[in-house]
Amino acid sequence: MPENVTPPPDDRVREAVDRNKTRAEEYLHDPDKSQQLLEEALKKANRNQASHQFQTDFWSELKAFFRLLQAYIRREYTVIPWASIVMVTAAIIYFVSPIDLILDWIPLAGFIDDAAVLVFVLRQVKIDLAKFQEWEQTRDPSQQIIDL
Repeated sequence: MPENVTPPPDDRVREAVDRNKTRAEEYLHDPDKSQQLLEEALKKANRNQASHQFQTDFWSELKAFFRLLQAYIRREYTVIPWASIVMVTAAIIYFVSPIDLILDWIPLAGFIDDAAVLVFVLRQVKIDLAKFQEWEQTRDPSQQIIDL
């Protein structure tokens, strides 16, 4: 793998997220389909996290997205604006997809574009994600949203 792998340009990342928005809305209108997406994303994250430990911020933020989607699916946390939950879901769809801007089977490089999408979406939903994480802190620890 070339050492000079760079993230895709912002305009390509934005286009990738925009392409998944319609699919994200379809998932959000179907809790079973959303749960299936989340389970698939968790499997992929768990499979790949050990081999990509250097990207701890990536995994931490991705797991926050997973927890937010799970809380939304369960109708435990629904105060997030529709546009924000759609963006989060679009990012998760992108993460799960093996065919991205950079193919996931390419070691390391395959996660560069996933991280670029995650960072792009994080910038868009930063305040809403922070509010969700504050809400999480008020919950009883025995009521864990998702086992990561």
